[in-house]
Amino acid sequence: MIVEQAEQETPDRLTESIASRSGKFAVGIIALTNLSDLGEKFGEDGEILIAEAFRSRLTALLRPDDDLIVIAKDSVCVVLDNLIDAHHLELAGLKIARLFETPFEIAGQMPQLSIRAGLVYAGRRTRLSRTANDLYQQAENTCMTAIFENKSFAIASTEVVAPVDHDWQLSQRIKAAMDNHHISFDYQPKFNLETLSISGGEALIRWRDDGRIIPPDEYLAALSDEMLWELTIYGYRRVLREIVEYELTVPIAFNIDPSSLTQADFLDFIRRETHLWGVDPGQITLEITENKELFDLEASKSLLQNIREQGFRISLDDFGSDHSNMLRIRELPLDEIKIDRSLCGNVLDDDDARQISQTVISLANALNIPCIAEGIEDEETLAVLRELECGFGQGFHLGLPMGIQDFAKLQAQKTPTC
Repeated sequence: MIVEQAEQETPDRLTESIASRSGKFAVGIIALTNLSDLGEKFGEDGEILIAEAFRSRLTALLRPDDDLIVIAKDSVCVVLDNLIDAHHLELAGLKIARLFETPFEIAGQMPQLSIRAGLVYAGRRTRLSRTANDLYQQAENTCMTAIFENKSFAIASTEVVAPVDHDWQLSQRIKAAMDNHHISFDYQPKFNLETLSISGGEALIRWRDDGRIIPPDEYLAALSDEMLWELTIYGYRRVLREIVEYELTVPIAFNIDPSSLTQADFLDFIRRETHLWGVDPGQITLEITENKELFDLEASKSLLQNIREQGFRISLDDFGSDHSNMLRIRELPLDEIKIDRSLCGNVLDDDDARQISQTVISLANALNIPCIAEGIEDEETLAVLRELECGFGQGFHLGLPMGIQDFAKLQAQKTPTC
């Protein structure tokens, strides 16, 4: 909703806007920093048209529950509602920045609209100890941070200003790598630990750049949620194509970044693409890393249930690194649990790691949820995990990550070489 408001009255209007917020929200100031310069060039009428374009672009981006309060010709205050977390606000900042990458057409010319945004993550209103005026002032200060540092936007929490500076050059390199098919997948086999027969595979992303494979840890964390979603779309389609092309029949696991679960069309995308390629959803296991939000958000549980109802399998990845949540796994709709390699890889020498692994395995078995041990690097570790009654596993001792052709051959052999 758009509200025309004098600047001195904006905090009052902001108080009204945030009063009804029950979810997590943010307050932002967005300024059109070159409006005066454009006014000198295109005149008063041109300045009015440009100011209107500035507001209309933002209005088109906002969702129904968001608010836009007009402060002046060249600035607005926004309230962004129903955020997942602070990372969701980063995505909003990126969208605002990209919204103004396209020039505005006026008098046969295409001037660029220069905007700076200061966004303040406020969390839930029920936990908010700051007044609307405090939030407004912090949003102004954060906007000034963006101006002084020549960034499109900066983000602050209700306590600490934290400008965001995603690696744009890296994002462009990733996009080029996708366009040129320099991003591919290797497949690491999973095995039944009792029979040593192959039980599935995990698709592992590989970015080959100038003859070097760049580890995911070196670039995934530097990408925005929006870029991670683009990478997920590319990767999922490629894996589906390879399942069909190489006639894979075992279940294939595909890693999903937690931020991708917040995408509005996530479920529609995986359902549509899987159907398009003619792959049985039951052959796809979506591996989702354990994190606090996964347990705390009721929406996450509902989404996971919806995913399973469409026939897909859900795997909780890297479980056990935060074993304080161990008893809560029964609240989630899961098809398997993967024990973190930091535990399984140390069951020989670390009594705590062995005890925690045993507890997770026993709990999973009691809940009839298959358990997969990661990081099996030698015969002795394999023997201990068998003794602990872990049903499945993967690791270099059983099978290295390999190209799709070699994986297809291994699937045909049914058993590993170890």
